[in-house]
Amino acid sequence: MALSRALFLFAFIATIFSTMAVAKDFVVGDEKGWTTLFDYQTWTANKVFRLGDTLTFNYVGGKDNVVRVNGSDFKSCSVPLTAPVLTSGQDKIIITTYGRRWYISSVTDHCENGQKLFITVQPKQDGWSPVPSPSPSPSLDLVTPEAPPSNAPWPASSVPRRSLLPKKLFQIFNRD
Repeated sequence: MALSRALFLFAFIATIFSTMAVAKDFVVGDEKGWTTLFDYQTWTANKVFRLGDTLTFNYVGGKDNVVRVNGSDFKSCSVPLTAPVLTSGQDKIIITTYGRRWYISSVTDHCENGQKLFITVQPKQDGWSPVPSPSPSPSLDLVTPEAPPSNAPWPASSVPRRSLLPKKLFQIFNRD
């Protein structure tokens, strides 16, 4: 009985770590970061974005921003009045749905000077993934800034909390 529990635990942990290794963290613009006069179309050319990946936007906080927009707003460099504006300078966006994504800077003339990013997110690869399937209702990608400002445009509940999974596993495997 103890051997079967140990094998189950090993398989479970191996599955978790193998799927975590699949997700990638893309630093937008690499060492240049999120800035003007940079060719983000060339930057994305050889990259494959998948569910569970993270986009990290690095820039000087308070002097720039990141806004997720739709395709027509991307083309015209327009920002809808209700669009959340990220301003931390180290914004992390976890990709939770597949399809097209458009991001721009809303600072005057930044978008017009190339500070705009278009990506296409591919469905998950073969195998199990901890990311949930897309829901039928519209959703935003999960945004988790390094240090959420007090006036963050999303509820505090969207910031990930510590998992109870290790405690539950301990309880499951220590029953007699």
